[in-house]
Amino acid sequence: MTPHEDLLARRDDYPILERKAAYLINNSLGAMHRETRTRLTEFADLWDNDGVVAWSTWFPEMSRVADILGEIIGAVPGTTILRQAVADALNAVVSCVDFTPSRNRVVTTAADWPGTHYMWSEHCRRHGGELVVVPYEPDGIRIDAARVADAIDDRTAVVSVSLVQFRTAALLDIAPVRDAARRHDALLVLDAYQAVGAVPIDVAANDIDICLGGSVKFLCGGPGNGWLYVRPDLVDMLRPSAVGWISHERPFDFAWSEIAYAPGIMRFAGGTPNVPAAYAAAPGYQAIVDVGLQRVRERSQGLTQILVEGALERGLGIRTPVDAARRGAHVTVDITDAERVHEVLIDRGYVVDYRPGGGVRIGPHFFTSADECVAVLDEMVAIRDQH
Repeated sequence: MTPHEDLLARRDDYPILERKAAYLINNSLGAMHRETRTRLTEFADLWDNDGVVAWSTWFPEMSRVADILGEIIGAVPGTTILRQAVADALNAVVSCVDFTPSRNRVVTTAADWPGTHYMWSEHCRRHGGELVVVPYEPDGIRIDAARVADAIDDRTAVVSVSLVQFRTAALLDIAPVRDAARRHDALLVLDAYQAVGAVPIDVAANDIDICLGGSVKFLCGGPGNGWLYVRPDLVDMLRPSAVGWISHERPFDFAWSEIAYAPGIMRFAGGTPNVPAAYAAAPGYQAIVDVGLQRVRERSQGLTQILVEGALERGLGIRTPVDAARRGAHVTVDITDAERVHEVLIDRGYVVDYRPGGGVRIGPHFFTSADECVAVLDEMVAIRDQH
């Protein structure tokens, strides 16, 4: 039996589960919480009834929701902010980085999100930096943390890595990377998008400089909710150039001058926030807090183990670490004609996705049943054998 079967009682909170054979792509777009529709109506009613006065409710609500997210990642209140997308959050971080002739390297990996690579690559090209990309291990599945640590030296300005890889779900051991960044006085930027909501993250205990991500995956928070955490004793040392009017210490003065940065995380606020997205995200965030990340993780490891072992027993390939301690919360199945198999699965009500260079990705969550994990594997074999 998989751990924490009592969590199946929460399935009613996610209506899409009633309409699909199995919703198994929470690593791409998490199932919408039932209360999300209610919260969006609440936002609309405030706009409709209060007009511009609604901002007096909306701004505090944005901070409240950001602090729920902060609780999930182990951040103290007031150190996390919502942005429209992780790209917006990263852009603000990148804009803080000034290279010098002796410190102009950015260390990253071949497993990182393409958008992250685009941004650092272009920043290096424009500002005289050097991008150092640590390759995959020969298995094509994982990145060796020791090799990342070895790539960091006194010329390194930034280390930018993903905690969980989006193609393979391989989990990076962040401790040796963090320690190497500390030894060489480099800024550590941790992309936790593919982990947050399913893999415990404690940014304070792990002394992470900067952590960022989004909400569409295991947080079940929907699109439009990127987020950013900056270590409290570091944040006021950073001077982003990608700012907006709310980044000012007195935004409603509308001062026409050089920016006087807001204290703390608000200097990364940018422009007018995506208020409806924050309202939509709150129920998904709160559900993770209520369930508890450790319980989510234990159930996830049990369900993904069913997928790993079941795939191998059925003669399917796996492009995900077999060891549960070394993987995130999804499993990538390597099957012939994977894109077509994924499309047929969708047609049959088994919602998964496909990534080139990976395979069919299956992402259960705490509300997923073991039977659904078995059923999708059986369906994949049936599709393969019919072809």
